[in-house]
Amino acid sequence: MAANDNRTVTIAAIARLAGVSVPTVSRVINGRSDVAPQTRERVEELLTRHGYRRRPPSMRASSGLVDLVFNDLDSPWAVEIIRGVEDVAHAAGVGTVVSAIHRRSSSAKQWLDNIRTRSTEGVIFVTSTLEPPQQAELRRLNIPAVIVDPAGVPAQDAPTIGATNWAGSLRATEYLIGLGHRRIGFIAGPPQLMCSRARMDGYRAALEAAGIPIDDRLIQAGNFYHEAGFSGGVRLLGLTEPPTAIFASSDQMALGVYEAVRQRGLRMP
Repeated sequence: MAANDNRTVTIAAIARLAGVSVPTVSRVINGRSDVAPQTRERVEELLTRHGYRRRPPSMRASSGLVDLVFNDLDSPWAVEIIRGVEDVAHAAGVGTVVSAIHRRSSSAKQWLDNIRTRSTEGVIFVTSTLEPPQQAELRRLNIPAVIVDPAGVPAQDAPTIGATNWAGSLRATEYLIGLGHRRIGFIAGPPQLMCSRARMDGYRAALEAAGIPIDDRLIQAGNFYHEAGFSGGVRLLGLTEPPTAIFASSDQMALGVYEAVRQRGLRMP
């Protein structure tokens, strides 16, 4: 096979000449690190010599799949997100692949490996941080990505979709103030999440607008899970001057507060 051969050079042909497997050549083409240096050099030399041309991104085979990626799948809210994405994807004739990477680098690496093999049409990250290596790889593969409620400050070129965290928290606190409450407890979410900080800011803004001093003893740390709502509720209700209302910044934590109230022998309207 000559370099000026007009026939299309295939990965299989390069693999045969290099004496390696087709997946090995594919890993070299995709810039994977799990290839021996000598093998990589031999394959790259053959690719150059025989004028191998990678298909442009627009010619990438359509898989009819969209990836939906969570850090965890242990909340009713995640189920609601999945249901919504499934409804829209189904109407568009697109399948959905749901993954949970559990904030572990090994899981994220495995997910990226899977992405390369299934030619997904796009990725939706939920309450996640699109790390630079992930973003670079998705860009190289020409796979668009969107982040729902990003965990941290999102990359400038990554489209994001956010809930009305600040406004919702403001309205919820205003509602409690409108009922006559002045000592309103607040159980926050993880401080590293932007949505948590926005909900805290909305709570504070409503109190300040109503001229109610912010009492830090009424603010409890939480993590959006049931146990944090319960423990935060127990601490708030155990204060010498307990709050007359509690704003839990997630549904699961609100259920935990319900249990704390029940065990205290109090009635919740």
